[in-house]
Amino acid sequence: DGELSTADLLQRAALRIESLERQLMWREERMMQAISAQKELRERVLEYHADFSKEKDEIFDITADMTRQYKGMQEELMRKINSLESTINTQRDDLELARLAHEETRKAKDQVIALKEAEIAEQKQKMEEMAIEFGEMLKETLDKMGERIEVTSASWEHDTGAPIMNRLP
Repeated sequence: DGELSTADLLQRAALRIESLERQLMWREERMMQAISAQKELRERVLEYHADFSKEKDEIFDITADMTRQYKGMQEELMRKINSLESTINTQRDDLELARLAHEETRKAKDQVIALKEAEIAEQKQKMEEMAIEFGEMLKETLDKMGERIEVTSASWEHDTGAPIMNRLP
């Protein structure tokens, strides 16, 4: 039993060869699957890199566009701020000029009022003086008329002999 016949050995060797060939084919098939999977994986990686690069470029373009828009808006806002500050300063200057003009007008008005009040006081003084002078003139005139009436009355009484008061009805 220890020794196998040549036919047994050949059959055993043929089975061994067949088994080794199947194993080799199975390994070659596995290797082909691995190579195919590796190729597919490389293609996916390249595709991912291309997509990533494309997305990176799109993000860069979007960022550049947003930055341009932001800077444009910032410049526009700065122009508006400067314009409004200029308007505020102009209006402050105008307000100050108007305040000064108002103050000058008020002072001029106060001076005119003071002059008119002085003129009114002077006119009142003149009117009082004229009233006093007129009163004195009237008194003098009445006194003179009274003297003339007395002279005329005395002369009438002397000529007619009767007092003038008795002759009046």
